[in-house]
Amino acid sequence: MPVSTADMFSDARDVSERGERLEALKKALDESLKRHDSGADGFERKHGLMKGLGSGNGSTQRNIERLAERVADLTKGLSADEQAAVNADLDSLRGMLDVNKDITVASPGNLHPYDLEAPARQLVPRFTPLRNELPRQKGMGTAREYRRILGYTNSGMGGVADVSPFFNSESDSGTPTFGSLSLRRGQKISYAMDVKTANYMEMSLSDMVTHKAYFTDLGFQDVRALSQMALLWAHLLGEEKAMLYARGASGQGYEGAVSAPSGVTAVGASTGGSITAGTYYVKVTARAGYGESVVSNEPNSGALSGSTNQITVTVGTEPTGALGYNLYVGTSSGTETFQTSFVGNSYVLTSYATGGAAMPGSDSTVNANGYDGFLSVLADPAQAGYVKRVNAPLYVLGGGSNIGDKPFQDAFASLYSSVYADPEELWVSAPIRREITDWIRADNTTAAAYRITLDNDQFTGGVNVGGMVTGIVNESSPTSRIVDIRVHPYMPSGASFIRTRVLPVPDSGIGDTTTMTMVQDYMSVDWPQIQFTYDASTYTYGTMIHYAPKWSACLLGIQ
Repeated sequence: MPVSTADMFSDARDVSERGERLEALKKALDESLKRHDSGADGFERKHGLMKGLGSGNGSTQRNIERLAERVADLTKGLSADEQAAVNADLDSLRGMLDVNKDITVASPGNLHPYDLEAPARQLVPRFTPLRNELPRQKGMGTAREYRRILGYTNSGMGGVADVSPFFNSESDSGTPTFGSLSLRRGQKISYAMDVKTANYMEMSLSDMVTHKAYFTDLGFQDVRALSQMALLWAHLLGEEKAMLYARGASGQGYEGAVSAPSGVTAVGASTGGSITAGTYYVKVTARAGYGESVVSNEPNSGALSGSTNQITVTVGTEPTGALGYNLYVGTSSGTETFQTSFVGNSYVLTSYATGGAAMPGSDSTVNANGYDGFLSVLADPAQAGYVKRVNAPLYVLGGGSNIGDKPFQDAFASLYSSVYADPEELWVSAPIRREITDWIRADNTTAAAYRITLDNDQFTGGVNVGGMVTGIVNESSPTSRIVDIRVHPYMPSGASFIRTRVLPVPDSGIGDTTTMTMVQDYMSVDWPQIQFTYDASTYTYGTMIHYAPKWSACLLGIQ
């Protein structure tokens, strides 16, 4: 799909600013290539003697030589033993010159990086709203350990008991203890805390430019720069989806695999469908962002006759983290093939088709090299402040179920009663926002007397018609907040989450509730040329830290 400047710079105010931003992006990519080719960027070496000596091309070698000469001059006044010790260090330092040659631009087999952080900051595509907005902080080592304050005295949170602040400074004594001293002071407050550790994870994508393509386009465009831009786009889009719904392994500090659905039933009916006579066997898997669980138990429909049958499949126990389900059906045990995906805890199958995909033989909901995204954390009741499986439509045109904004208001109320949360935004898919808009537009007992106003366009003489819901009033908010409704292009069907961006607890030391912690942010590496291609890969090393998921919520199964 072609990408326009409006896609790349959706936050720009006008065409002129988009043009300027595009030129700034091209300039940043060009500077990245120049820095790479000149050897200005290089991998950081961890050897203490290399600190401050520079990197890339011959600069490190020249600096080491000059340092060795200066140190040699200083050793002339030393004793024989001291000179011998220093000379041994100098020999070791000179030996580093051979090691350094392996990482210079001129040497074959060089792995020399592009710094893509500047181009990444210029490029703000509309398809990566989470990546655009989440703060990024520096990380170190192989894992991030962080502490969270869950509650404190009189906050009503974290199970910490309330304490009266009243006391008498003249008669009260020995009540609070500070170290070994009992002093005449007010009661000390208490905290509830936990400690979390999350491993850093690597991300990388690769591309290549053939020599023929490179030489063909000389004088027209820099295809290597275009390759870097395409790589960066692909990396950013992949990171956006990971932020939304990736799942990491439980042994590395993350949620782990989604379990199989259980208690699945299959009930046949003789009318309402086009399924022919027979006995049909059913299995269901749970869907996560990137894959599906192992299969459920295997009920069957019982013997069906005639040719107008349907089968109602119901999931008895919905596993934690399931964003939806895949349905597999067969005419004998163990032969089930894929029929459809569904949202909610039940589905009515009205037709049966052969030739679908086979059932999975193993779990694919978890990635041992991944971290947890928003939906993976917020769909877990043990982590999030509120999780609800709606398993119903918000509104059905022409009648039927009509629950309007009740699921969202219930979530707001629960978050406020538990941690006094006052969330700022509600993330949904495009169909869910349209359903909310349809509910508002409808003339019914719940949302009556709304109307659409036609506006005349004074420049074209035409008429603008339409409208959509952009916010929802939080009935539990102490500030009467209107929560922004935001559409995410990759939101799984039926899923949504309510997010508190800033934690209103000063003592916690937490500002943003979610951050990206990066040991190494966006970079790209040119690989050695072992064939007639220019090969490159992007690279990041870090993780997504959810400091305060109790202040956010998740709603699933919105049909």
